[in-house]
Amino acid sequence: MILIVTAYAQDTTVLRLQDVLTASGERPVVLDMQSVERSVAVYVSQSNEGRGSLQLQIGERRFDASEIKSALLWRGWQRFSHDSALHGLASKAKEWAFYKREWKSFCSGFGLALKASDVFCVNPPPFNTAYEEKCAQLLVAAQLGLEIPSTLYTADMRFARDFHGQQAGSIIYKPFTPFVTTSGGTAERPARVGTLYTSRVKEEDLNETEGRVPTPGIFQPYIDKQVELRIVIVGRRIFACAIHSQDSRRTRTDWRRYDLEHVRHEPYELPAEVGNKLLRLMDRLGLVFGSVDMIVTADGQFVFLEVNPNGQFDWIAQLAGLPIYENLASMLRAGSIDYPLVSSSIPRREVARAG
Repeated sequence: MILIVTAYAQDTTVLRLQDVLTASGERPVVLDMQSVERSVAVYVSQSNEGRGSLQLQIGERRFDASEIKSALLWRGWQRFSHDSALHGLASKAKEWAFYKREWKSFCSGFGLALKASDVFCVNPPPFNTAYEEKCAQLLVAAQLGLEIPSTLYTADMRFARDFHGQQAGSIIYKPFTPFVTTSGGTAERPARVGTLYTSRVKEEDLNETEGRVPTPGIFQPYIDKQVELRIVIVGRRIFACAIHSQDSRRTRTDWRRYDLEHVRHEPYELPAEVGNKLLRLMDRLGLVFGSVDMIVTADGQFVFLEVNPNGQFDWIAQLAGLPIYENLASMLRAGSIDYPLVSSSIPRREVARAG
């Protein structure tokens, strides 16, 4: 059995991966937040011989972890404050914090128990979440010979101002984690959702300290780009997409301000030396899947920015025709990073893009 752990069953990536797995004869089981809330239980017990056992119950069906060939730990069990069902709870700070901690603990503990039961996990806990932190990633990448940008982590604007001057007044700020804010939500009307992207920093931004609560951030020099790369690594296979973010004013600083109509996406042949260093990085971080972001500078240098162990890839699979779903499915079926390579993608049904 192949298990998929996700926050939402209607996640575009989950739906398309299910299609590929089903077409190959598999019947993946999806554990989403709603099903776990209503019809799932996890049991840990000990046999008379002293052996530990992990069992999962879904509705009326109960089975042992030994029946699970592999598990994709895609998106943890979590709900967000803009979910209409949680408007009341999200307004109570202590209760909301407790609610999130309990679900996070349940999900991470279940993932670790799967790994302890020798289930092939994508990605293996605790590395599926531990290396979402950018500081250690950059350090390891530099140790392996990848070029990285000079980076400042601080909550003190004095250091940020000094860094701004050292970089000739051309730096960017980005948060450690995605920031989502909501406003205007009612029972009848969904809330408006805003997000914080990578942004250019002006000197005056660093001087406005009145009323500011010290919060650490990531500061880096702004890098002139020839092209940006989203590189998806599946086991030992590398699938790279060139994102021509400089084609649109909207995406020049951060391609996540999507402008798919005007920004070209196409397959990219990564130099073997860079690819080998990325595979070594994945090994050092204990990851078997990840989405890497790099910049190709105006003079042709490859600069590593980060690897996201749960990074999205659906849009580049579609726009660049990369067989990422097929190879991820092949790895899950094999339960190993040594899986049969799939060289081309198969037609997939249209799925509404997940929010």
